[in-house]
Amino acid sequence: MSVDGVAPDFPDYQHAVSSQTTIGDFAIRLKLIRETFGLSQRELAKRAGVTNSSISMIELGQVSPSIQSLERILSAIPISLSVFFSFQLDSKVRVARKAKQGDSFLHAGDQLSVRYIEVAVNSSTVPAMLDCDASGVIVTGNAQLKSILAEEPLGAADTFYVPSRQLHQFINSGQVPLKLFICSLFTHSC
Repeated sequence: MSVDGVAPDFPDYQHAVSSQTTIGDFAIRLKLIRETFGLSQRELAKRAGVTNSSISMIELGQVSPSIQSLERILSAIPISLSVFFSFQLDSKVRVARKAKQGDSFLHAGDQLSVRYIEVAVNSSTVPAMLDCDASGVIVTGNAQLKSILAEEPLGAADTFYVPSRQLHQFINSGQVPLKLFICSLFTHSC
């Protein structure tokens, strides 16, 4: 597929501009990126040295830019061609608010599991073994992260990593409740 009659030799561009790429993809991608960076069409056009109508026509899906035009426009944001074509148009960012003790933010189909844990003074978590690697942060308090091979002291703002299938537990070693977040990212089958 050529864009504006130009078949560029730029490998990333040729790969990205496949038979599945439509003029509408250019329109949606450019508008999303421009709005994400908080730029008006006029401001982007000024920064890129193109006309305001060029940006408008691309975003309305009336034209597809040449490789040179697209590079010029994207350099004004700045963002690379590979990033422009690689981000998912249908992906959604999820947030979890006001977590309570034991909350898990894992939803069906998610690849990220986030848990908030609070451990009372003179108490500990039940020894656990996770299916995937996990990392986290101590929000408040002091802890001992105990595993079969080691015991590590942790304080507020300390981060930790626990490999998959490692038996571990958190022991509150302080005088205030221990609060921590643990995150697991399922990037492969566990």
